[in-house]
Order: sequence, then structure tokens, then C-alpha cells
Amino acid sequence: MAHKGGLLRDIYDKYILHLNERKMDIRYRGEDRWFHSSQSGLCARKHYFHAIDREEPETPSSDTLRLFRLGDVVHTDIQESIEWWAKVNGEPIFIEKEIILDTYGVKGFIDCAFISQDVLYDIKTCGAWKWKSMFGREGKGIAGSENYALQIGTYGLWYEEYYNRELKGLRITYYKKDDSSMREVEIDLDYVGQAKEYWTQVKDALSKGIPPIKLGFAPVYAWECNEKYCGYYDVCGGGINTIKKVEGD
Repeated sequence: MAHKGGLLRDIYDKYILHLNERKMDIRYRGEDRWFHSSQSGLCARKHYFHAIDREEPETPSSDTLRLFRLGDVVHTDIQESIEWWAKVNGEPIFIEKEIILDTYGVKGFIDCAFISQDVLYDIKTCGAWKWKSMFGREGKGIAGSENYALQIGTYGLWYEEYYNRELKGLRITYYKKDDSSMREVEIDLDYVGQAKEYWTQVKDALSKGIPPIKLGFAPVYAWECNEKYCGYYDVCGGGINTIKKVEGD
């Protein structure tokens, strides 16, 4: 019997679809009223469809799920190494800690925190193009995506409120999928305040109904309105692409 991508790929695609469904059941289904911290700094309409309308997002393509799975595998491996190191050195940490910010209606999961140092870490996998855009040929790191910085800033906001302690560091560790290079980037602590402003704006705007399509807030970036990146693309009617099409007619 012929298989388009091969029998093993068919089996693997079914397996990671199963894992994705299980993750959705554990983390998100039944918890739809929360905004997701992983969507910090992104389209407000996406927050509305998820938390207000309770719409189920479209399942990503098999190719996209394989990419997500690779990221999950790298995350797990790094987190297990941190747990091993912490046990050996008696370092207080938490891994994949669930956070809830009731004031802003936000829920999420922190990759890693070194509690005695008051430093939070997020782990991101990326490809060669993203890596080059951040670090260039000379290897000089920059913060990377603004939404990544706001995401870890959201975790910092929770940490300071939950522990009532001064946060001393926010860091993102990037893992390059092409050759397994790793780089650590320090994120300005000002992003804690910026995350607070972003979620306050989102909560206030969505309390009045679905925001109109407008670049800079809904969506924040034009690239968000893409079937590959947004599970609500069809529900939204194509987002900003609809406006572009009308203007082009």
C-alpha cells in the first residue's frame, strides 16, 4: 500500500496529532476564558476569539505540528538537564510552572526559574533565518521578537506579584534547530511594565467587544494574518488581508 509521505511519516503525524490533542485537553480546553501568555504582544482579535467567543482554533498542518514537536522535544531535554543540575547543586527552581494573573485574565507556563537568583528563563527554538536576523554574522545578540520579550515580561509580572520579590533577571535562551547552537539574551526588566500595559489594553478593549481590524493592535504584525500562524484565520475572515483585498479591488 502506497503512502504519500511514507508509512513512518503517516504514523508519526498521527502520533504528534494525538500529543497535540492531549496537550490541548490538559492545558487549554475547559480553560478558554483565559488569555494565553504565549500570545503576549500579538493580535487582540485572537484573544477575543479564544477567551470571549470560546472558538476552537483550527488544528495546525502536519508540517507545522512536526515543527512544534521539535520545539517541545528541545524544551523537555533542556528542562530535564536543569532539573538534574538543580538536584546536584541544591538549587531551588521550578520548571514549566503554571501562572495565573487574575487581574488581567492571563494564564501561562514559565519554562524555568532560578528562585534564589530571582531570574526567569524562556526557551525558544528557531531556524537559521530567525537566528541570523537576531545575531547576524558577528554573533551580536539582540532581544529578538518583541512579543517574546513581552511574554517573558508577563512571567516577570506574575513572579513579582506572587513572590513579592524584586525580579533580577529575564533571559531567553535560543536554540538553533539547524546546528544546535545556543545563545542567551538578556531582556530589559522594563518589559514587565510593558507587559502590564499590554494586558491592561487588551482587557479594556475586549470588554467593549471585538476590536476592529487595525495594524498595530489587531493584528500587531501583518504576518500574523496567515493560515500557518493563526488558528482563527478563517473565523476572522482573513484579518488584515481582507482589508488589503478590498483596498486592492
